[in-house]
Amino acid sequence: MADVKALDKIQVELNMKKIIILILLITSACDNSTKSNKAETVTPKEQFSLKENTNPDEILNEQAQKVNDNYQAFIENKNDTTNINRKELYKIFKYDDFSEREGYYQIPYYGCPYKGNKLGNANVILIPKTKRFDTYAITSKCNDNEPCWEKVRQEISSLSIEELNKHFNAVIFIIDKKYLEHTPHLETSYNPKYPYKEDAYVLENGKWSIRKTYTITSENKQEINGLQERYIDSLVEKYRFWE
Repeated sequence: MADVKALDKIQVELNMKKIIILILLITSACDNSTKSNKAETVTPKEQFSLKENTNPDEILNEQAQKVNDNYQAFIENKNDTTNINRKELYKIFKYDDFSEREGYYQIPYYGCPYKGNKLGNANVILIPKTKRFDTYAITSKCNDNEPCWEKVRQEISSLSIEELNKHFNAVIFIIDKKYLEHTPHLETSYNPKYPYKEDAYVLENGKWSIRKTYTITSENKQEINGLQERYIDSLVEKYRFWE
């Protein structure tokens, strides 16, 4: 009988020890969880500080990336130097007069395919890389003097291919004629049918290449136009004359 009581007492002590150990384990887990939550918690003051330290350029880059991601399926980046009709591309520079823009020159009304342009609608951009035709320098010289600007336009129109390559790089956005329909009742005589493709031909130091192909629908046209404008700005920044 004494032995039985002794065994019962030992069993009770063991059970008590197990309970104590279990309580200690639970307490330790709770402490760790509390510390983790404190470490992850950001106070309003800290949140304000984080916003304050955010670089605005990073936000803009993220937004631009979202746009690019949204239309990634519609823009094909290339460096295609084959199947390029260089002779016809150079001809486009002669089909109309250029109007000055900020950092570049542009032919209005999509390159006039009815004037002999065999390639299609063309948005023609000339980017000066020498001081002679730098739009900022000429603006300082000519201001609002129209005869002064007209002289510059005539100079550009008279340039040979060799002289064009010396003074300019360029980008021409072309919509192939197969995508166009005759629209005599509209301001431009030829307009594209959706969906259509538009190629960006870049002239860099006398060499032509197709850098991008855009697939354009009625739904994404405005967004693609915005991306093309930013592409032009990036080329102007890269190629323009810097003193």
